[in-house]
Amino acid sequence: MKEVEKVTSQTKVNSELERYLELTTKSRSMWEEAKEYLPGGDSRNSIFWQPYPIFLDSSQGCRVQDVDGVERIDFVNSMTTLILGHGHPAVVKAIQQQAARGLVYNAPNPYQVRLARLLCQRISSLELVRFTNSGTEATMNTLRAARAFTGRDKIAKCEGGYHGTHDLAFVSVRVDPKLAGDAKRPKAVASSEGIPKEVVGQVVVIPFNDTEASQEILEGHKDQLAAVIVEPVLGTAGMVPADTEYLAMLREFTQRNGIVLIFDEVISLRVAPGGAQEHYDITPDMTSLGKIIGGGFPIGAFGGRREIMELYDPTEGARVGHAGTFNANPITMLAGAVTMEQLTPETYHSLAALTERLQGGVRQVCAGLEVPVQVTGLGSLFGIHFTARPIRTYRDLFTRDQDLCQRVFWGLMNEGILIATNLVGALSTVIGEREVDTFLDSFHRVLERQG
Repeated sequence: MKEVEKVTSQTKVNSELERYLELTTKSRSMWEEAKEYLPGGDSRNSIFWQPYPIFLDSSQGCRVQDVDGVERIDFVNSMTTLILGHGHPAVVKAIQQQAARGLVYNAPNPYQVRLARLLCQRISSLELVRFTNSGTEATMNTLRAARAFTGRDKIAKCEGGYHGTHDLAFVSVRVDPKLAGDAKRPKAVASSEGIPKEVVGQVVVIPFNDTEASQEILEGHKDQLAAVIVEPVLGTAGMVPADTEYLAMLREFTQRNGIVLIFDEVISLRVAPGGAQEHYDITPDMTSLGKIIGGGFPIGAFGGRREIMELYDPTEGARVGHAGTFNANPITMLAGAVTMEQLTPETYHSLAALTERLQGGVRQVCAGLEVPVQVTGLGSLFGIHFTARPIRTYRDLFTRDQDLCQRVFWGLMNEGILIATNLVGALSTVIGEREVDTFLDSFHRVLERQG
């Protein structure tokens, strides 16, 4: 019986895969050429998928077109970045005008003040803010500032939390639970070769959404901890929202022990105008930002309490160094400011309502086909997980039917839907009810083919 099921499953895989191969011949050719010059054919491991990724040629609004001429509706928006969709007219017009005036200066520009003011006015934790060129740099600076401010070295993070690829952050991100010990007392595990053991030893790992277990671990390290960093929505690991009780515990613990609480809102700023900290009504000491605040250009930002951020102030000698040729360049600052100015409270409300429509539709489709599913997310973020077990922690993700996830990903690609390989996504303002209904119809057809 098991052999029959194995053969049947392989037939379904082959069917979706064969169709994918038929649709992407030029992408495959381009990927083969790319491998001659780039390791694996690209510069981002996070967007590689088997057997090879598509190469995109153009985009507009909520649609992208690959080099084979196949058009797809974009439900991932460059890993949540393009909240206004592709090529928003106001953003394009602004950057075209600025490009004619200058691309980058060896001096400050007015647009960074415009974007900084906007962020500080919206996000409760930001008294002062600085810009970088990636979310990785943003979290790196918040952790460095916390260590300088407290005089301590260790940091705590949640298992499965992604805070970029610098050494201190790239611990216990995507790890095999068999290597990570007890779920209630996770072991710190390097998520890449090349990270020194001494760095791994500076990281205390706590289980996401397990309030009691996390507090017990933290109490045991309270005198060594400089910071606790957390994604209020566990992003690339599955768009899993934190429990309010969990974040409240982290806030109380860090305040009581003079530890810097950092919210990584590179993804979760999509939740509300003031980010997840507005949604949960919990204000951290520092916040890391990125993605949507750059309007489609490379960006990161970090900020927080004035007394911490003044460590970077060069007027009387900065205690913490911070440089970067492209930090706060005029193109990115302008694109970011124009984008954020489009995002009113009503915009966030509409995005959340439309995302709820998609989430409810996915549940309905799966119920009708008797396929176990959990749908996670908050605001305009969503994740689809084929499992009967509620998804609340990183370890819960390993109960998912990964083979079905792979087939559905290929199937959606074949149906004209672009989504992340682990079936997480984010809506943009140019997606409407018609596009969501198209997604649900495609999802139904794909899932029905797997039955």
